[in-house]
Amino acid sequence: MAFDLNSQTPLDPEDQDVAPMLNELQGNILKWHGREYTAQIFLRFKEGAATAVKTFIKGFSECSITSAAKQIKEGELYRTEGIVGDLFGNFYLSARGYEYMGFTGNQVPQDPRFLAGMKASQQELNDPDLGDWEEWYRGDIHAMILLADDILPALNRDLRRVLSQLREIADVLTIERGSVLRNNNEDPIEHFGYVDGISDPLFLKGDIEKADKSGRDKWDPLASLSLALVPDPNISDDSAFGSYLVFRKLEQNVRGFEMEKERLADALGLKGDDRERAGALVVGRFEDGTPMTLHEKAQDSPGTNNFDYSEDDGSRCPFHAHLRKTNPRGDSVARDRYGSRPAAEFEAERAHRVVRRGIPYGKREVEPKDSPALEELPTGGVGLLFMCFQSDIGNQFEFIQKSFSNDPDFPKRGTGPDPLTGQGPSQAQDWPVEWGQPATAQFDFQRFVTLKGGEYFFAPSISFLKTMETTAPPGEGYPSSPY
Repeated sequence: MAFDLNSQTPLDPEDQDVAPMLNELQGNILKWHGREYTAQIFLRFKEGAATAVKTFIKGFSECSITSAAKQIKEGELYRTEGIVGDLFGNFYLSARGYEYMGFTGNQVPQDPRFLAGMKASQQELNDPDLGDWEEWYRGDIHAMILLADDILPALNRDLRRVLSQLREIADVLTIERGSVLRNNNEDPIEHFGYVDGISDPLFLKGDIEKADKSGRDKWDPLASLSLALVPDPNISDDSAFGSYLVFRKLEQNVRGFEMEKERLADALGLKGDDRERAGALVVGRFEDGTPMTLHEKAQDSPGTNNFDYSEDDGSRCPFHAHLRKTNPRGDSVARDRYGSRPAAEFEAERAHRVVRRGIPYGKREVEPKDSPALEELPTGGVGLLFMCFQSDIGNQFEFIQKSFSNDPDFPKRGTGPDPLTGQGPSQAQDWPVEWGQPATAQFDFQRFVTLKGGEYFFAPSISFLKTMETTAPPGEGYPSSPY
């Protein structure tokens, strides 16, 4: 069956016509893998070992890669019977990884940003100089393996097994360990303490049915498969797709962020419980997920996603708030005199969305749910292993970073950069003194998120990985530069 990637109908895993595609597709793309612990192994294959590398990939694909079909099935078993799923595994290749194994021309996924690699976009994205990246991200990276499990000892056991298989064929550049961070309500959060993952695009019928319970009239999270999937260039089967993956290691200075929130609260004259609003102005939501544009105070409503900014002139949620900057929900589309947005322009804005699948990293002396004192908050060594899937890196991740987050004149002149993840110089910005009122005060919110390195990858179809040993071009691997 030939899939219409542009269909606006949610994908039904029970549909037998869909099964071949879900069996071919790696998990974690259409839906987060849901595991508590992860290990991400970054590899540079050894010179002359291409044949052995292909053999390893075939075996890993047969034993350890989790398909989208298996992920969905295990998720249903967990919800209905409490059965925890198996080890979750993914395998991703960089453009240099494809080249190492002899793939050329159209055999390599053709996204130009993927082909160039993340380092080539350093100046355009205002990323830190490569010399400031962690050393293992400065040179060629051929592949990344993701392992995830709910049981840490089990994950460690499988990690040791995979590392032993890699010993003769690859240099392990680094292993990034991630673990889900939770608040007192057991909601997943990032290190600054804000509920994460609320507004991601949705593809599956069951997820859309859940969203229907809170409404989709203001904002529809439904996304067509074309937002994330592209055909696998090496498999002729109409059911074989892959996705481009952006990985970035983002370090967070939690103590500095908290201190800067307090300074912002002072600048705005906020007192008592209202001081919590300072952080919400930066992020766009309160810590529990309550949207700033809907409420002056937290409402214990982390699931609220049915809103836009059509009735907010920036006096509730400022235009430069992180979530408004990176997902403007129509802000970039001029309305006509009747208040309507041109459908084509609105859909073009929605096409910039990415599918976020990151996880926090780093150990803390005191967990967020234990109400750490200011001096107990980390200043480094913790952060986010940011990951996002898309079908077009330039039009999605890079567009959001460059044209939304970094641009001081988006969505209107003088807005200023995203104070959370914008890159480039910070600047004084207008912050509403009272929720919904026009009076503002200027404040230059400093940056407390730092890029430590990353790369662009492709998540190939499982058939490609399983058959690479016999279908890949001959080759024994080219030598890589260490930096």
